[in-house]
Amino acid sequence: MAIILLNYNFSFCDQPIHYRVDNINPKFNLSRQDFLTDIDQAAKIWSKAEGKNLFTYDPKGSLSINMVYDERQSLTTQINQLEGTLQTGQQVLAPKIEQYQQLSLQFKQKLESFNKQVADWNSKGGAPADVYDKLVKEQQDLQNQASALNEMARTLNQSTKDYNSQIGKLNQTVETFNEAIVLRPEEGLFKSDTNSIEIYFNVSQKELVHTLAHELGHALGMGHVGDTKSIMYSKTTQQLTPSSEDLAALGQACKSHSIFEPALNYLSRLRSSLQLSFLH
Repeated sequence: MAIILLNYNFSFCDQPIHYRVDNINPKFNLSRQDFLTDIDQAAKIWSKAEGKNLFTYDPKGSLSINMVYDERQSLTTQINQLEGTLQTGQQVLAPKIEQYQQLSLQFKQKLESFNKQVADWNSKGGAPADVYDKLVKEQQDLQNQASALNEMARTLNQSTKDYNSQIGKLNQTVETFNEAIVLRPEEGLFKSDTNSIEIYFNVSQKELVHTLAHELGHALGMGHVGDTKSIMYSKTTQQLTPSSEDLAALGQACKSHSIFEPALNYLSRLRSSLQLSFLH
């Protein structure tokens, strides 16, 4: 008669976590299929490391993954737009300023030459009629050039003022952005109470996959690690290869437990509670 062996151990990684996608804010310009592909890539990082499938897509899955557009992504968009505007403004202003400087230098040289001619003729008692007419015309041309240069300077000053104003706006936006991310240095968040993942940024595809892998790690029960080159490091990076600390945290999350462990833990807590009550 065969003896049936019963397994009294289990692991939280024995069965894959079923996840679904509920919301992708359209402001991210990210298609549902691309987001699912990114999630699958992130999930496979841990599945490959553990040697078993840890996540599976299921429209009715218990883990909800969402792209949430909030103040932080909005500020990131503003910063990118302002940086683009400033770069364009700098590209436009730089050659205009250089042109103004060249024209100013030429004007200065012409004015010095004109003043020297006038001084020379005055020292001789005056210029002949034809030379006088030529000098008067040259003087008028110089006045016109001076007016044009003054108008050019006024326009450049206004443009520079607007440019500096944009820089001030960018600095203010960056400051507001830094304040907005003080509480959450990560680009996503795993909410254990609702069993959901919220992603707040879409900076690049690689960074998004990293953030998804990080939050999926939390969903597995993994905590933060100290190695800055780890996926589970507390700050956002673009790391996609698990470090030794990541693998240790994964092993801890997926280790086998006795099926009696929850009951034993409960009894232990109950015993401690009774002892404390007795002492009081």
